[in-house]
Amino acid sequence: MEQTVTTKSVNRLSIRYGLLIGAISGGFSIIFYIINPLIQYTNLFVPILSFIVVIALLIILAIDIRKKNGVYWKFGQAYLSLLIMSIFIVLIGIIINFIIIKFVNPTLPSEINDAVMQATNQRLEKFGMDQSQIDEATKQFSNGEFIAKLQPTLFNQIKNFGIALIVYAIIDLILAAIIKKNKPPFNIHDETTYVDPAV
Repeated sequence: MEQTVTTKSVNRLSIRYGLLIGAISGGFSIIFYIINPLIQYTNLFVPILSFIVVIALLIILAIDIRKKNGVYWKFGQAYLSLLIMSIFIVLIGIIINFIIIKFVNPTLPSEINDAVMQATNQRLEKFGMDQSQIDEATKQFSNGEFIAKLQPTLFNQIKNFGIALIVYAIIDLILAAIIKKNKPPFNIHDETTYVDPAV
């Protein structure tokens, strides 16, 4: 008997799993913040690791949705499910970041600015750039432009949400193409009668 994924069950599971992945990702952010408030901004390995974990969970749980709801899953259905999960992942991340900067540690943007500027200076020095070139490359840290992007304003939150969602939307296209399972054009189990053309 053919089984298909129902829209209501997909949406329900997608929201549930999106909240779950968002909570796990947010938990990582909180743990890293407790260890070192600046580590997510100065150590490239940390955000990459978190991103890999999120993508892995997206794949695992999307496949689980497909298995729970039916045999076949079209590309559009898979993409919608992944996009719903991604929306909640991004939203939870934005909320946690807002709470930390707005209420827990309001001076964090300034601390991040100084730490990233120092790390950038050291990196550019290793590349052999002179001081005037370094000053030009890092002027966003000294003129307040970078700090302004980190402030918990409504505009920044909407912009960050939009950028992150666009990134996930592109990734979801790739994942949906991998996870989808289309119905075959014919049933390979159907028995047909062979007729000898010579008869």
